[in-house]
Amino acid sequence: MTTPVTTDVERIDAVSVKLTVEAAPDRVRAAFDRAARAIAKDVNVPGFRKGKAPRRVIEQRVGTAAIAQTALDDALQEFFVEALQTAELDTVARPQVDVTRFDEEEGCAFTVAVEVRPDVELADHRGISVTHPEWQVPDADVDAQLEQLREQFAEVEVVDRAAAAGDLITLDLRMAVDGVEVESAHVEGALYEVGSGGVTPELDRQALGAMAGDILEYEDELPTSYPEHGGKAAAFTVTVTDVREKRLPELDDDFADSAGGFDSMADMRADIAVLLLRRRVLEGRHDLRGVVTEAYVALHDVPVPPTMLSDAVAERIERMSQEAAQFGGTLDELLELEGTSREDYETRLTEQTTTMLRAQLVLDALARSLELTVQAADLDREFSRLAMEHRTEPKRIAELVRDQGTLPVLVGDVLRRKAIDTVLEAADITGGPDDDTLRRLGLLADEEQSAEDTVED
Repeated sequence: MTTPVTTDVERIDAVSVKLTVEAAPDRVRAAFDRAARAIAKDVNVPGFRKGKAPRRVIEQRVGTAAIAQTALDDALQEFFVEALQTAELDTVARPQVDVTRFDEEEGCAFTVAVEVRPDVELADHRGISVTHPEWQVPDADVDAQLEQLREQFAEVEVVDRAAAAGDLITLDLRMAVDGVEVESAHVEGALYEVGSGGVTPELDRQALGAMAGDILEYEDELPTSYPEHGGKAAAFTVTVTDVREKRLPELDDDFADSAGGFDSMADMRADIAVLLLRRRVLEGRHDLRGVVTEAYVALHDVPVPPTMLSDAVAERIERMSQEAAQFGGTLDELLELEGTSREDYETRLTEQTTTMLRAQLVLDALARSLELTVQAADLDREFSRLAMEHRTEPKRIAELVRDQGTLPVLVGDVLRRKAIDTVLEAADITGGPDDDTLRRLGLLADEEQSAEDTVED
């Protein structure tokens, strides 16, 4: 019978533990024997079949130090895992090991410093009081949507007059920086709306009052986000070919018919209002999950293990660096275009990641407390959701998860989402849409609708 290791646990702080582990000599001798057999498979010894040479012969061929090192590497892993299981610890970082003894006669002793998930003392998840995010649609939003439709159906006519705000001009544009023309900036026959701020502010000022045939020459500073020359002064030469006036259609019943096939403008307006309302309610539902999660997590004071945080931040920075490299730049250059420094970015990223990890720790603890599980149907729904998000097939997502070995990560995400669902179902929510509104929008859950129909019958 194998002698179990003995483990002494010392809590350093909420996320740090020191383990003192000891293993009996018989466990160490077994590790040496396994190491010798493993090495024997790769050593040719005259007179013995490969892998069959006795240990003393292998020691003569490769030395006792090689066997001892192999035995140590194998044994430490075995003893450490056994110690974690005995202590019931969930580690989140690579351990720091200090071996004080590893001998076939005296056994093994080592200490391990390791970061672990903190113990979360869960608050009651029932009855969290929150206000539903804004979901109603003001008349101004419907008006704005109708104005966008008017713009789409506007007619354009060339006019013989000076350009005014809102007019379109056809132009040829040339640009030079430090006296050298920027070929990539040349455009010909482009339509530009006066007052739109689409190139630089000075173009709008120059274009006001311009006539067909005018040549506008001026200098202006390029936006900081402009490729290569961002923030530099540039000399522009703009030739105006013509001036065009936009004629917007009247918002009447004829427009409702031609633009949307409605009998009247009142019908069109009502339809737009419902579409906007449905979108706003769906957005509000999504935001509500975040509001409820934030409110519940705020009830906990949970420390985030430093290594877990630094690893997550480093992973995000590496991903951003790879994205920048795809566009031929560096992360620092990308951040400069966005008007921020590396230091400010990392500070902000660290704060955001801390908040995210703290929420994960709380939700993971809640999922365990509620004994939530992930079924095959849950994974199928997650594959479908990700497939829709990435515009591919669920089967492709499942293959990627399998090939990349990220199923445990996906399972964790699903469990957290279930935990949020549980908190949300038990929350006290004020200010949200009523059932009549949800029913009118087709957003009342099927099972709720069926239950109501049964009661009514």
